[in-house]
Amino acid sequence: MNPLQKVKKCKTAALLAGALSLQGSAALAAAPESLPDYLPHAVRLPPQASYLDETGAIRIGGAEHAQFIIDRFNALFSASHPGLRFTDHIKGTTATIPLLTYGRMLFGPMGRTINNLELQAYEKAVGAAPLEIRIAHTSDNAQQEMSYSLGIYVNRANPVERMSACQVARIFSNGNPEGDLSRWGQLGVGGEWKERIIHPFGTPEYTGMGTYMQSEQLQGRTFASTYEQWGSTEAILKRLEQDPAGIAFAAIGRESATLKQVVIVSEDGRTETRGSRQDVSSSIYPYGRYVYFYLQRVPGQPLDPVAKEYLRMVLSRQGQQIIASQPDGYIPLTAAEVSTELRKLD
Repeated sequence: MNPLQKVKKCKTAALLAGALSLQGSAALAAAPESLPDYLPHAVRLPPQASYLDETGAIRIGGAEHAQFIIDRFNALFSASHPGLRFTDHIKGTTATIPLLTYGRMLFGPMGRTINNLELQAYEKAVGAAPLEIRIAHTSDNAQQEMSYSLGIYVNRANPVERMSACQVARIFSNGNPEGDLSRWGQLGVGGEWKERIIHPFGTPEYTGMGTYMQSEQLQGRTFASTYEQWGSTEAILKRLEQDPAGIAFAAIGRESATLKQVVIVSEDGRTETRGSRQDVSSSIYPYGRYVYFYLQRVPGQPLDPVAKEYLRMVLSRQGQQIIASQPDGYIPLTAAEVSTELRKLD
């Protein structure tokens, strides 16, 4: 490392400490290992950038639950790029793609992937899909207003304790190659449970959780004909309390005196998981999701230089350290995941 790089590294460390102390926030967290340090590159705003407000500040929209990390990202980026500043323009997840479509913001954080309706409208206006960058794993704590991992639940009257992700998919969807599961006896339960019909519950398919389950866990297959749609984790679990033969996907960590979260067993039977932070980070737990940044990408044009530099910072050791600093917050990416996302910026 040459002397200039050493100076930049020390300066960036000091800026990070300031960013993490913003608004009296959490203490400096342990840095994820094996991630690249953030060494700032000089960038210029594109002429007449449409994402600037009337004062020249950069608009950022998207999910409110990302506010903690966005505030600290902005502080670090502004400190390392004097003259560039941001305006508080969080408008909610559903506003992200429409605002991005017409260039009204630089990027938008979302706790779910873009859905088909959003994607169709965006592609029609822009000509190609937006750039999707994973920046973190979702939280394992659903008690906060954040995006979180999911859990699979049954009524405590149900003797089932464990199942595989494949079995869950065969319960919740139609047309499985291995066959659909519709009775509890098909999971090895005997006695009075053998012929009991399975009643699956969850959110509508167009919601964040519903879209995730259908696209990531059910391989695009439709929900089972017996599937009941409810609007929230609270409503889903209340319905499950009333039905001993039910099964549900909902926010993680919501066990109660009447409900239990099913242990997820790998297909080879060697691992069991209930969705700890370590298991989510290492992708052992199948129902851990991601937090995304969506950026406008226009066919035939390079990625906006400010957006690219900002994402380089987010995917650096310092950026992931900001994510790790939020108590019970989002879970940093692994080095391999960071490498994959950085390649998307080239």
